Amino acid sequence: MTDRPWPAAVLAAALVALGCSGGAKPQPTPTPMPAQKSLGDAMADTTWDTKVLGDANVTANEVVRNAGDCEAAKPIIAEARAKLDEAEPKLRTIAGRTSLDAMRKQVAKVADLCP
Repeated sequence: MTDRPWPAAVLAAALVALGCSGGAKPQPTPTPMPAQKSLGDAMADTTWDTKVLGDANVTANEVVRNAGDCEAAKPIIAEARAKLDEAEPKLRTIAGRTSLDAMRKQVAKVADLCP
């Protein structure tokens, strides 16, 4: 039997050609992670948001508590909305914004019930 090196050479050439042809998709460049806050900074931001939302939370809860009595709820609705609007630009965390949105929805529900 004669040795024929050409099948191995053809196979090697095909693999090299496939590798150089750009057959594989380039990997996307990962986006850099934003600077991580320390645990202390995150706790300080959470404490800050709790203080900022305190007064607005009390007023929004008062609106919800008076939902069954529209005459009592109506005057508080505008005050609650104003306090929520005032608190929004001061918030530092996503959790604070989520809480604010939940309070807004509750006030809006009562406002819809008491036109």
